[in-house]
Amino acid sequence: MMKLKMSSTVCAWFCAFSLSSVGAVMAADAPVAVVNGVAIEARWMDRNVEANVAQGQKDTPELRAALKQELVARELMTQEAKKRGLDQLATTQEALTVMRQNLLIELVLNDEFTKNPIAEAELKAEYERQVKALKAAGEMQQFQISSIVLASEADARGVLMALRAGQAFDALAKSRSMDPSKDKGGDLGWFLPDQIAPAISNVVVNLATGAVSAAPIQVGPYWHVIKLTAKRAYQVPGFDESKNLLQAAVVQSRRAALLKKLSDAAVVK
Repeated sequence: MMKLKMSSTVCAWFCAFSLSSVGAVMAADAPVAVVNGVAIEARWMDRNVEANVAQGQKDTPELRAALKQELVARELMTQEAKKRGLDQLATTQEALTVMRQNLLIELVLNDEFTKNPIAEAELKAEYERQVKALKAAGEMQQFQISSIVLASEADARGVLMALRAGQAFDALAKSRSMDPSKDKGGDLGWFLPDQIAPAISNVVVNLATGAVSAAPIQVGPYWHVIKLTAKRAYQVPGFDESKNLLQAAVVQSRRAALLKKLSDAAVVK
């Protein structure tokens, strides 16, 4: 069973809401502070403390002092924005409308999954559907690729010359590559052809195991020297290791189904 977490969109809304009116919400507790006559109610402090504690921090006087300083700073900046009339700009109103829509969409989806959580059986059904589709596509191969990423074609051709002169690929990757994979000798792991850039996959599928691309491959602003380390028949990952991807697939499927239901019942002119 699964319950969706509120995303950064909600955080963005909360910030926008607090910026627009930190002290506007009435609460029974004494305010945290009063800034130019505007009260910052205690509930804002409580929410921020809860969020920080949930992330592993301790509820201490020092934490509350830092949070109070931040709340006061937000209110001061909010008041200044209003004084300058920035809250009345058309672009501001449009941005707030989008934030509100995003929040409401998040709330609808969270409500949907709270009332109808994703069950284990649903994940297994999605797993079986995907496995069946993969088998129907025929035998697939995975490729283990290593890469040396350079800033220019000239640099890449220099690396190719060094490889032809007998220098080791992994050593050149560690000394010359701009990619974080250089720490592993350029090893990028296993991929299906459609999981990598077409310019690279078109070369890789025609390489012999252990071979290096005959020429540098440009992808975006960078140049790649590619080595096919190994290849194998595609190994379907097990159910347990696929759960995160399966959940994402079910969420998208459920979202699409809900949208279709709403669209079918709507009057759109």
